[in-house]
Amino acid sequence: MKRARAFCKVKLGAPLTSLAALAACGGAPEPILVPPPPEPAPVASAGVAAPEDSLGPRPAVPPAAPPSVPTPEVLDGPGGSKIWLLSRPGLPLVSIAAVSRRGASSDPAGKVGVAALTAEMLEQGAGKLDAVAFTAALEEQGARLSSSASRDASVVSAHMLADRFPKVVALLCDAVARPRLAQADFARTHALFVNDVRARGDDPGRVAALVTDAALFGVDSPLGRPIEGTVASAQSLTRADVVAAHRAVWAPEQVTFVVVGDVTTAAVQAALTAGLEGWARAKASPEPAAAAALPTPPRVVAVAREDAPQVVMTVARRSLGPRDEGRAALELVALTLGGSFTSRLNQTLREDHGWTYGARARLAARRAGGAFVARASIRADALGDALRETRRVLDQMAEDGPTAAEIDKAKALSRGETVDTLASRAHTLSALVGFVALDLPPDTLGRDAARQGGATPEVLRALAKQVSSAGATIVLVGPSAAIDAAVQANALGAVERRDADGRPIAAR
Repeated sequence: MKRARAFCKVKLGAPLTSLAALAACGGAPEPILVPPPPEPAPVASAGVAAPEDSLGPRPAVPPAAPPSVPTPEVLDGPGGSKIWLLSRPGLPLVSIAAVSRRGASSDPAGKVGVAALTAEMLEQGAGKLDAVAFTAALEEQGARLSSSASRDASVVSAHMLADRFPKVVALLCDAVARPRLAQADFARTHALFVNDVRARGDDPGRVAALVTDAALFGVDSPLGRPIEGTVASAQSLTRADVVAAHRAVWAPEQVTFVVVGDVTTAAVQAALTAGLEGWARAKASPEPAAAAALPTPPRVVAVAREDAPQVVMTVARRSLGPRDEGRAALELVALTLGGSFTSRLNQTLREDHGWTYGARARLAARRAGGAFVARASIRADALGDALRETRRVLDQMAEDGPTAAEIDKAKALSRGETVDTLASRAHTLSALVGFVALDLPPDTLGRDAARQGGATPEVLRALAKQVSSAGATIVLVGPSAAIDAAVQANALGAVERRDADGRPIAAR
């Protein structure tokens, strides 16, 4: 009877033209409906020409034109800050982000994780409003505000209706310049922060990303240490540390306000000037150090997760940074390898062999360096074969480069991603925030689109050598027995054991 009711519900509002449908709704057993066989395709006999297409010859499709990418207007903001404004009149919505070019890589020695904890505190009341009143004020305006810290930046963002822009910006400015940082709020937020760091070790994906950074750039490097720190470092942080970090991170001269939506230049400048009155300059934290060259990066790094049914497999190597020549074109190679469902790695590991639900490859850009990363969660019993096949795919790409068809598809996918970014106010804001964090100019999206559109097969073939598995670091998070067997089967040599924070474990 459940199946009958479900059938009737699907047909609700449609004409019931068959006895089978009437019977199903009346409570009789639902019949098995078998579709008629398809009509056989006409076969041209010898000496008889195939019929002409009634629609005529297929038209030639001209090459796709590069997308038209607008560039934000750059203005001077309060206290030495900058403003990037991309005005989009029509739809009455606005998004804004305050971006500081200081994130986890700027954490002082002995205070690792303080930028991430400070970001959490900026949502816990500001100006004259405590945490509860601050949240209520945002809800009253129908706005969303969030704060976070990455390795290269700290960001406070908000989304609102256009007519609420002045009031919401006033709240955002209070969060940036005048957070309350009350002791009671710190105690609650700090406890949650420590618990999250502790729980991080139970997430193989987070562990794999963290350990990959540590292996490539050094566990104590600004580019390799955990963004949130370790449990021990998180526990040691105090409210005084957060107060000092806020002054250093949110110095006006290193902040850029990114605004996208239905708002005018005059309205943006007026709202920020009013909201940041008295915003004082402060001594900024030092520029993050460049990535230290590791003389002998580890070949294979293993993190034991004995109860995991899968192994998170990562093949990574240091690569071009955001300002390096060829970075935009190299992203096309990464897209061909693991940027879509039909990419090489996904087709091989998922579709051909069924070893994973999906495989990805990408360039991970940071202001002081970059990395090429290929990653998939592999069935533990298939790890050896999957690792061998992944290395083969990467080495084949490094040797031959992408095919002409793959280049055309990667360029089309990239154009589509650019159009999708520009079609969404929030996605446009996110892209511009990323450019600020990486110290890239505001017209980077258009520049990248042009560079990718003009990338030749010869250029891409040369860049593809950077994805070779030779010299890459392989990070495996999962059951030790499966990892050891896979490493031995692939003749990869010694395995370096590390903990979930990326630190080597001394051999017993």
